[in-house]
Amino acid sequence: MKMQGLIAKKVGMTRLINKEGQLVPVTLLHVADQQVTKVLTSEKDGYNAVQVGYYTKPDHRMNKPDLTRLRKAGLEKNFTRFKEFRLEDKAAALEIGAVLSVGHFNDVKSVDVTGVTKGHGFEGAITRWGHKTGRRTHGSHFHRRPGSLGQRTTPGRVYKNKSMPGHMGDVQRTIQNLVVVDVDVDSNVIAIKGAVPGHRNGYVVVMPSTKAKA
Repeated sequence: MKMQGLIAKKVGMTRLINKEGQLVPVTLLHVADQQVTKVLTSEKDGYNAVQVGYYTKPDHRMNKPDLTRLRKAGLEKNFTRFKEFRLEDKAAALEIGAVLSVGHFNDVKSVDVTGVTKGHGFEGAITRWGHKTGRRTHGSHFHRRPGSLGQRTTPGRVYKNKSMPGHMGDVQRTIQNLVVVDVDVDSNVIAIKGAVPGHRNGYVVVMPSTKAKA
């Protein structure tokens, strides 16, 4: 069955040589150790989906509700993070305890990757929005300031969504329609052309591309 999504850990970027002999920049994603921890149905829950658990911890680091629920489901691994993937129908659901691997994406040509971008803390308008700097010549006192923020009496305020200094990064972003260059079933690694959001060793959600389906 073709899975609706997988959880992967970002390994980093490298280059691969394609069939035409060209160097292609790719991001390597290692599919994390994960299992189906719950099956949701439209009769009971209102929609069809599977819940996937990943990121294990020792027993003494687990909270009691999650530990009890996993043991009742017959799972021995201590998953502490969970992600739901919607399914079109109940027949496509996997059984509880099913192990997910990169092999589910063997026939997928393009994917959408969702992750949390790198955090940059507080940044000025130059770095955050790409504004031009002021003159660097002698006598100029305008180097990295944001510039004019608004008008005078009318309207007498700063417009909403004005690009200002502030917190940059650490937000969820999705990169769509990324090409799958290679799928290594033995190493459980998928190579995707281009960059994906997030830092090294960060977790991302990989799903078949919606644009490709359309």
